[in-house]
Amino acid sequence: MESSLTPRDIQTRIRRGESVEEVAEAAGITVERVQGFAVPVIAEREWMAQSARATSVRRKHVGGPAVALAELADTALAERGIAPENAQWDAWRREDGRWTVQVDLQDGAASFLYDPKSRYVIADDDAARGLVGDLATQDQHDMALADLVTDAPEAFGGAIAEEPDHAPLVRSIKEARDRRALEQAVFEEPVEEVVEDLEDQALEERIAVPDTPKPRKKHSRRSVPSWDEIMFGGSSD
Repeated sequence: MESSLTPRDIQTRIRRGESVEEVAEAAGITVERVQGFAVPVIAEREWMAQSARATSVRRKHVGGPAVALAELADTALAERGIAPENAQWDAWRREDGRWTVQVDLQDGAASFLYDPKSRYVIADDDAARGLVGDLATQDQHDMALADLVTDAPEAFGGAIAEEPDHAPLVRSIKEARDRRALEQAVFEEPVEEVVEDLEDQALEERIAVPDTPKPRKKHSRRSVPSWDEIMFGGSSD
């Protein structure tokens, strides 16, 4: 029976958390054939789970010295009636390179995030936070709520100051100078008057207004001599 998955594909799927039975069904081959490729990967998953248990847990709501996951989890499991040596731990690789580490509980499972390069473990769900005691106190809840009101007052009926609009981009030095002059003039004159003055100034610069021509002098009209002047000579005055 030919497999629809390559050996690399089989190991990748098992490393990411699939069981041998699930991969065998997907590949269309027997469990025995998958088992041959899965053995080293299953060993890798078990080793990652044990490495995570030996790594200290980062807890957001708890101070003090770092404590290993095994110490915190085993104590909590014993308090719940689960023998630590019988607890089922598993791990599988995530797509981002870190690992999910999970322990079975009586009513579900608790998941942790393990970073083997940086050597830290953090709780990844509420069950895990409860298992390692990384739960916020009432005072921490109140402080978080106060920060939320401060950061987002609109969610609780608070007022939000309107942010000023961003100024448009300046395309030239002249445009920047003109805008600066306009902004300074706004504090002294109404905007409408400033705009009108700028428009009038620009209009005068584009259209040259000719000077008013001086009135032309009227030429004196020669008077026609009267009949007496022609007959008797001299002026009629």
